[in-house]
Amino acid sequence: MLHILIFYTDSIIVRGLETFLSSVGKHQIYTANNYLDCLNSAKFLQDLGKTFVLIVEGEILDSDKCSQLRKFPRAKLILCDRIANHNSLLLSLNCNSSYISLEHNAPDNLALAVQCAFVGSVFICPQVKPKLNQYVFQPLLEQRRAVAELAEIDRRILALAAQGHTHNTIGKIVNYSALNVGYRLKVIVQTLNLQTKQEAIALANSIGLNLSMSESAFKAA
Repeated sequence: MLHILIFYTDSIIVRGLETFLSSVGKHQIYTANNYLDCLNSAKFLQDLGKTFVLIVEGEILDSDKCSQLRKFPRAKLILCDRIANHNSLLLSLNCNSSYISLEHNAPDNLALAVQCAFVGSVFICPQVKPKLNQYVFQPLLEQRRAVAELAEIDRRILALAAQGHTHNTIGKIVNYSALNVGYRLKVIVQTLNLQTKQEAIALANSIGLNLSMSESAFKAA
């Protein structure tokens, strides 16, 4: 018997999900109103068997709520929205979750997502893949290009900052004053159309800039 928990604010959708899942397999289905209350009930979750699936309305989750699932390695998450949602789609990628959208009225997507969850795989419903490209891959490509177009010295400074070096240390490596390093980082943030140095560092980490340039290379340059 496969165990499935459904968390959704719309009771009509909950009933629809229950009915469909009951018709396509032998599932023990539970419903809950409060995601966090259920996660905090460790005994309840421990009694659910080797693997259990949570189908959760994407809009009620964030990174912190998803991270709590790490306490339960047997839990498999599926984010499910009425209409494909930018934030939920990004969240599903960040937490290695399957993602489906009900707007496409393709119930087979749900069945496939559940099957993938039980074997440790991830399913993204095909209808949202164009949005995946729009929201994720295209912006990342543009950000990579923006970083590549920075002056060489600015890429070095950003990479060192992403490695955790202080302004003083960076200055010694690139032969700048700490004050000048701080100024260059502000220029980098503006050039990349970001708001904070932390965002620039996160971008550098996400594209591997912090790994592609070693401190010895900076010194040699």
